[in-house]
Amino acid sequence: MDTRLALVATVLLVGLGGIGATIAAPAAAQSEPAVGFSDAQTTVTQGDVATIDLQLRNTDHATLRINSANQQYQAALRVRDGDGDGTVSVRSNTVRGGNIDDADRFTAGSDGDSVELLTESGVTDTSAVTALDPGRYNLIVSTDETSVAAVLSVDEPEAGGTHASVVAPNTPVIESENDPATNTSEIGADESMASTDATGALLSAARGDRVRTRFGVSGIGGVLESPAPARNLVYVMDSTPTADTIHTVQTVPNETISMRSLTIDYGVDNNVPPRGVHQFSRSDIDVFGVDETGNGFVDRSVSAAIQNIRTGTDGRITITFDRPVTVSENHTLLTAYKMRNPDTTGATDVTVTLHGNRSTHRERGTVLYGPAGNGTLGHGVDLRPRTANGDVPTAPLAAVDTTYDPAAGGLVVTMDTDAFATGEYRMDFTVGESAPSSVPRVSFSESFAIVEPTAQFTNQSVSDDPQLSVTADTNLAPDGSVIVRVTAEEPNGGISQTLNCVATVESDRSIRCDFDLSKSADNFDIEVTIQRGGFTIGGPTEFNGAL
Repeated sequence: MDTRLALVATVLLVGLGGIGATIAAPAAAQSEPAVGFSDAQTTVTQGDVATIDLQLRNTDHATLRINSANQQYQAALRVRDGDGDGTVSVRSNTVRGGNIDDADRFTAGSDGDSVELLTESGVTDTSAVTALDPGRYNLIVSTDETSVAAVLSVDEPEAGGTHASVVAPNTPVIESENDPATNTSEIGADESMASTDATGALLSAARGDRVRTRFGVSGIGGVLESPAPARNLVYVMDSTPTADTIHTVQTVPNETISMRSLTIDYGVDNNVPPRGVHQFSRSDIDVFGVDETGNGFVDRSVSAAIQNIRTGTDGRITITFDRPVTVSENHTLLTAYKMRNPDTTGATDVTVTLHGNRSTHRERGTVLYGPAGNGTLGHGVDLRPRTANGDVPTAPLAAVDTTYDPAAGGLVVTMDTDAFATGEYRMDFTVGESAPSSVPRVSFSESFAIVEPTAQFTNQSVSDDPQLSVTADTNLAPDGSVIVRVTAEEPNGGISQTLNCVATVESDRSIRCDFDLSKSADNFDIEVTIQRGGFTIGGPTEFNGAL
């Protein structure tokens, strides 16, 4: 090894107690290849995804080794800086086995870079999903000329409580952590909680806002890297091979189609179709209709239009209708039916085709069998909203967005209330026995109410000043926006003004807009309305005007 590079490595190792850090070198060595770590220690929860930031100078490739302290686990990765920025972020999933592809476990944080698994030892049983053991792992990044060490610390996962809040649309997850309209509850792993606000009342969200719930369980980030089974083209309620269960098809055409028949093809690419698919009949259909609001429930049933069902041993089901069935653009066709799973595990392709008189919508997707398909989020992790009487949407995640936030140690769930009717609901979250053994078993439930948005004016008086101040209280979430509209007319048919103001809901849920009229406000008959999303939520209300 070049003596100058040897000096660089020695300085790094001695100066930091054997732990590598940011690349630093004398000017004479600046032209030589060198590598390092952005952080001397990286910490990750068992079952989550670690991000290991590397720095490369005068080279576009290096080798990264991950070795447990007892050497029972060892992995070697080839990293390449494809975009030439001198850095590579290596995403290392601490979960392995089952249907998780090795190519998906080690990836680059940037599309321009690449990470490839070269070798891995210490993995004896790949049939079950497991996580790296907690403890210290040695990280070594090297080229042919130099190497630097760092540490990966894997901590045990924990289970905490739940935290529910109401936020305005488009509120980033990180900005909602300290929202004032929140409820925080520390509850056990098998308890339920009705979310309450600061007054002790059931937490309520105005339609159009978002209910955001944080479920405090860490160590599920690795399994959540895979697509959620409940978002597949065909979702299997019980993914156990050979189980008698419910299959749910959900497809969204990109144009309005007058459907005359529907074909579900499980035999794509000679895949093994479900058992008894050739015996499928109308009595097996539980739900068949169109979701027009995006909440996962059927709003318009089309079951009465079914005329005939044709099946075959090739895995194809074709349902014909006695009249055109309209499925509008961006509406969801939903059908749930009884089916017996094939004796197989993993993802298989399936196609769904809507045949119309003038157009056809065809979608190719997947259906997932085995442990990976257990739960709406997969691998035994289940999330679903329920109505007050326990009804679950046919498509459970239709109006739900999920983000795993390792910094907050939990799953962040955001529900679009605009898709639902007013009433009481709850969000259920469960980690079942088919999840990796390292993940804490929990069962959480948070209840809340959806109400109509309202705004009440707090001062309807006017003065002899041209400036008119409109104030109101609302049940909308802070940082949301509304349009306040003022119409001012002189009684004698003279001046007529219409003024608009975009107001932001304050933290105390108040609204204020100031308007400049052409004359003193008391010269006009004034009418004020407050609108949100094209709907009036306050007024029209007359303010004291001309006498």
